Formats: sequence, structure tokens, C-alpha cells
Amino acid sequence: MTDPIQEFFQRVRKNAKNPPELTQKAPPMKLDAPASSRPRSFQPGRPTGKDGRRQRRSLDIPSLGSQIRREIGQRGWEHELAHGWIMGNWENLVGPKIAAHTKPERIKDQIVYVSCDNSNWATELRYLQRQILQKIAARLGPDVIAELRIQGPKQHRNYEGRLWVKPQGSTDTYG
Repeated sequence: MTDPIQEFFQRVRKNAKNPPELTQKAPPMKLDAPASSRPRSFQPGRPTGKDGRRQRRSLDIPSLGSQIRREIGQRGWEHELAHGWIMGNWENLVGPKIAAHTKPERIKDQIVYVSCDNSNWATELRYLQRQILQKIAARLGPDVIAELRIQGPKQHRNYEGRLWVKPQGSTDTYG
């Protein structure tokens, strides 16, 4: 008994201008073999749709967001990205009015260093410190930021210029 598919392929190869060179022969298919050794092309009992047709195979492709989260976790970038989020979304954390007068300078060892335009805004930010830390913990996790260090404006001493005179002698007033 000859295989009609094999005959067809032989005829096509003979008539082709550039036939492919196949080095491996396909294993012979046994029709009398048990079901477990046969190639699985159709599975009886597959779920069907409402119209009776076979449902589409799901592709099971992971989403881009889940892949990015996995890479961030594997590389240990969680805290660095959280710090960048705090610096970039400071206005959302404290509100536009306070953000206009305050600025996060740096983040180091779970501490956010914040500078303010004047001491009134520094005091206001100290009152809101607990709520800001709660917002950060809710968004990024409890162990990302532990403290806010709020600094008022830096006072500049004018030790230069024509009108400055170096103090003479002791500056104590005992008498």
C-alpha cells in the first residue's frame, strides 16, 4: 500500500526547479498505535462557543505592564523608581499651593529632604507630614519613605561687601 501524500511530495520535488534538500525523513505514522503516541491534532471534548464552533486558542501572552514589573523586581529597581515618582509627583502629593513653595531636594536612606521658601511653609508642611507619609505608603509601600526632613530658608550672613566690618575682640557683654 502506497502513501498518497508521499507520492504527491515526490512528484512535486521531481517537477520543482529548486527542490529542498531534506536530510531527515519524517517518522512513519502508525495508525494502529495507541492514542498517547499519536500526534495530537484534535482533542475530543474541547469547549465550543454558542454557535458550536471550536473556541479560539488563547495566546497567553503576558501584558507589557506585568513584564516591566517583573524586570523591575528582578533588577531591584523598586526603590529608585519610587524615589523618582516622589520627585516627579510632588505637586500631587502635597497640592499645588504647597508645591509652589516647597521642593524635594533629595531622597537618602528613606528620608525625603524638603526645602521651603519661608518658615511659614515649612511649618505648614510639618503639620501635613503624617498625611504625606500616609499617601506615599499607600501608593508605593510602607518601607519606601520613613521620614520627611523639612528645612526652612537658609539665612545668608553678609560677610562681604563694603559695609561689613569684622568684629573686634570678644563678643560677650558682661557688663
